Amino acid sequence: GYMVMAMGAGAYGAGLFHLMTHAYFKAMLFLCSGSVIHGMEGVVGHNPVYAQDMRLMGGLRKYMPVTAFTFLVGTLAICGVPPFAGFWSKDEILGSTFQTSPALWAVGFITAGITAFYMFRMYFMTFEGEFRGTDETVKQQLKTEQLQRMGLAFGPGAMNPKELTADYPAEDEAHDDHDHHHSDEPHESPISMTLPLMVLAIPSVLVGLVGTPFGNYFEAFIHPPGEVVEAVTGLGISPEFEWGEFLTMAGSSVGIGLIGITLAVLMYLRKQIDPAAIAERIQPLYQLSLNKWYIDDIYEVAFIKGSRRLAKQVLEVDIRIVDGLVNLAGFVTLVTGEGLKYLENGRAQFYALIVFGAVLGLVLVSGIT
Repeated sequence: GYMVMAMGAGAYGAGLFHLMTHAYFKAMLFLCSGSVIHGMEGVVGHNPVYAQDMRLMGGLRKYMPVTAFTFLVGTLAICGVPPFAGFWSKDEILGSTFQTSPALWAVGFITAGITAFYMFRMYFMTFEGEFRGTDETVKQQLKTEQLQRMGLAFGPGAMNPKELTADYPAEDEAHDDHDHHHSDEPHESPISMTLPLMVLAIPSVLVGLVGTPFGNYFEAFIHPPGEVVEAVTGLGISPEFEWGEFLTMAGSSVGIGLIGITLAVLMYLRKQIDPAAIAERIQPLYQLSLNKWYIDDIYEVAFIKGSRRLAKQVLEVDIRIVDGLVNLAGFVTLVTGEGLKYLENGRAQFYALIVFGAVLGLVLVSGIT
């Protein structure tokens, strides 16, 4: 969203810079998620419902320190906390957008706070607190929810409800080819999975320094030859750089991010604010968010069911008209062949009779006309 907003504001350099910084910390966050799933499967089995729900996680920092640390680095970067990479690219986009459209800047500004809140919510629910992977009450709740949401889904790509209710083998019953035993505690991923995380953590912190407002070497690099670029002094500071403007814009974006982080701390780390109580007070908004703005339901009605109805109608046309014409042609050919085969009996006398009849017919027709 920030990248597209930058394009709309004419700050394509800022948009590309944000894309470049995202290439590191966003990739690291996805790989960290895979590492968490891998560690959880050692406890809950290869059940996609259990292994990917944060309500069954918690306390993973104790068992997966490398994954937790690198995920925290990526979280700080995507939240725009200085000096992590995401701060420099996000701040440049917000600054450029403010000059073009303060209304769009306000949208990006609020989004920065929301991003900080939900990212630290994810971090706290996954890596802090007590481990909940063996809580049978939560498992039953997840199983019920998934059956309600997916159990009635049929067709290609629909989850098999039997997967959700299957009893996965315990440690002493089975293990896979990788000696992946089930246990009561998760485990850190192997070096083949954690090494890429550690490598990506370095540019997630440092790569933003190539595009600071003091000296934007990234923008100078992507500019076409011949296009005017701001000069950079020997100290690496652009002569057009203004500290007051930078501190105002950067301070506001960091401030809204800290507000989001603080709310996440109070709700999911210190438990001083009950999210369930807030959800009860704003049920319509909560349900709208819980159901993803009902986009999936609208898509189901407008496109999936509509496409299936259209497919059935096309199938009827294909069966009754297209196949009917083909079958009719075959039937006519069959009947014609059955009728004509009696004219080919291999007897010369019969062929002579046909010729005589044909000549007689021509004579009669000629005589009449």
